[in-house]
Formats: sequence, C-alpha cells, structure tokens
Amino acid sequence: MNASAQGPPPPDPVEDVIRRRGSARLFGRGSVPLGVLAAVLKAATGSIPTELAPHDLTDVYLVANAVDGLDPGAYVYRKGAFELLSRGDFRPQAAFLCLEQRLAGDAAATHFLLADLAGALGAWGDRGYRAAQLEAGIVAGKIYLGAYGYGYGATGLTFYDDEVTSFFSPHAAGKSCMLVVAVGESIGRPDLRPTR
Repeated sequence: MNASAQGPPPPDPVEDVIRRRGSARLFGRGSVPLGVLAAVLKAATGSIPTELAPHDLTDVYLVANAVDGLDPGAYVYRKGAFELLSRGDFRPQAAFLCLEQRLAGDAAATHFLLADLAGALGAWGDRGYRAAQLEAGIVAGKIYLGAYGYGYGATGLTFYDDEVTSFFSPHAAGKSCMLVVAVGESIGRPDLRPTR
C-alpha cells in the first residue's frame, strides 16, 4: 500500500519536540492517521550519513493495531510503501513479542527494526554489528521524535529476538531484530495533542 498521502509537517520546531519528549508509559487504544505514520517513517528511513556503511541495513516491520487507512496486520515498510504481510488483529502477538509488555499491544503501531546481520558481518567483519545497531538506533530515534512531533507518544521496548523474526517470516527469514519502538496516543500527557 503506497503511502503517498502524507500528513503535513509537524507543527512545532524540533527543539520544542525534544524538550517535551519522554517514554510513554501508557498508551490509549486511539488510532494514528496513515498520513502521519507515513510521514514519520519517510523521515526516519531517509538519508542516514555514516562512515560505516550505506543506509540500507535496517528494514522496518510493524504491527499496525490502529492506523486509520491501514487494515490491522503485520507489514514491512519500504521505499514509501506499506506491504501487507498478514492481515489480522495482532495486539496479543505484539505484546508477546515485546517480552509480554502490554504497551506493544496497546500502541497504534509497534515498529520492529530488523537487519541482515550475517550480511553485515560478512561485509564489515565485527564492525558489521555496530553498523547495523547504529543505523537502527538512528531510525528508532527519528521514529521517536517524529511521533512526538505529531503529538503522539513513543517508547522503546525489549523483545524476544527469535520470535520476532519468526513472526514476520518468511519475509524476515535470516534477519535479526535490533530495536523496537511503539507509537500511539500517550495517556496522562496533556501536553501531547495528536495531529489528525
């Protein structure tokens, strides 16, 4: 599914967004518009200049629980498009994959950043893991700031490594999860007003 209909840019300057960000501790079950999610992911996966590797190590997989304009299900986001891997309500599975943390199931979208570690290690030796982790960290940080820029909350979560790969396979076969970021309406934060 192409995500060409993106939301407008976030209303606040990045300095203000950085000052109000924080890890969400409780998500409501509200939705995020597809245009907002598409804008966040486009910015997050854009150019990432590093000296270690070209920017193509991180693949963004996600469980879309409540995204207006996307059917609930498992997706991979690439080149500005959401590819449906499996349709369904995967809130329980998202929570389980994230060490059984409810936040991942309550979030509007939970993003799993996967990389081909074998390929990275083959290309750059021991530095391959560092390159994959650095790139995933930059993408995760941009998702985090993008969510807060549009008035949503975000949080990083721990996860069951092999189960994440298995859940998104066969598409994710051979890849390893590096980081997870959940995004949604943050309860108890009156300073966050979601952009619709």
